[in-house]
Formats: sequence, C-alpha cells, structure tokens
Amino acid sequence: MTELVVGKAGRPKSVQKRKQILVAAGELFLEQGFSGCSMDMVAKHSAVSKQTVYSHFSNKEALFTAVINAKCKYYQLDSQQLKHESGRFEDILQQIGLQIIRLLHDSQVIALYRIVIGEVSSNPRAAELFYQAGPQHNMTMLAQCFLRFHQGALTESQAMQSALVFFNALKGEFHTKSVLGLDFALNQEQQQQHVEEAIAALQDFIKRLMQ
Repeated sequence: MTELVVGKAGRPKSVQKRKQILVAAGELFLEQGFSGCSMDMVAKHSAVSKQTVYSHFSNKEALFTAVINAKCKYYQLDSQQLKHESGRFEDILQQIGLQIIRLLHDSQVIALYRIVIGEVSSNPRAAELFYQAGPQHNMTMLAQCFLRFHQGALTESQAMQSALVFFNALKGEFHTKSVLGLDFALNQEQQQQHVEEAIAALQDFIKRLMQ
C-alpha cells in the first residue's frame, strides 16, 4: 500500500512523488544553480505536473530549503531524532560530530556550497536560505542538545555559543579546502581524531562558561 501524507488542504500526497521532486530539484540546483532552476524545470525533470510540485512546495525557496533539510536528515542531523538520544554526553557528541564530518565530505554538499558562494553577489537570498537550513539548523540542533545535557547550567545564549564553537571546530581546515577544490578528504582515523579534538575544545569552552 502506498504511503500517504495529508497536506494542508486535507488532500493526500504521495510520499514517493515528494521524493521524486526532491531528487530532481537537488540535481537541478547542482546543475543550474539556485537562480537558474525553475519550478517548471523541476516538474519536467521529476516527471510530475507543475501543480503537483506546488502541492508539495509553495515556491522555489521552500523547495531549496527542503532539499537541504533532506540532506541533513540523511546524515541523521535532525532535532527530532536527537530528542530520543540517550547515553553519555561524550558518546553522543562523538556520533553527532562524525555525522557532521561525513555531511561536509559529501560531494553534493560541497558542490552546493560552491554554487551558493558563486551566487552571493547576484542572489544573496540563496546564501541566506542555505545558511538557515544548513549551518544554522545544525547549530540550533546542537544547542538544544547541550541544553538537555546541561539542564540549568547553561543559558540558551551560552548553549548557542557552545554550538558555534563545536561546529566551527568540526569544520576546521578541511572544509575550507573542500570548497576551494583542494585536497581535503580525511580518512576514517583522521575523522575520529578530528572529532575528538573538537569535543575537547567544546568541553574546555563549556567548563570556562560554567566557572
């Protein structure tokens, strides 16, 4: 039986068609950039009607945001999943850190970073959407995690500062190299070490905040 979800108007929407649209949109954003991609092109590339595309996504901005959200979710970087995570704080940081490292090694994510940077002067809105759905989303998710594990010890502002420290430590030099097209890839052992160093930097920062 086909899995269905109910939209705002109460009409059932095919999950499979939504996936088709997201895959097609992801490919087109990479090929054409944000500015060069249109909803008509997405409809044609996903083999659905334009009306179907709009029944799932109100406009191109919403579609672009959904493509980025889907990529984050693929790497298990969504707040709903983390709400149910339990165990040692360090172990969860290790898991999240490795997922973020793998996300930043994803060739499509790297390509999208480059596309967005290339369009900054002509279409800054694309960069804003990318930041909100990608980096900002991940830092907000991290901050919520930190608040949960340090109940009452950190303010929301301090949790967000801590998230920024951890996220930037995880990106490190390899991310800059990846966007510039330089040799950057970390092997599994290097990724593990990189995450451990980021955790140490985070714990040192949180310790100073709590003094």
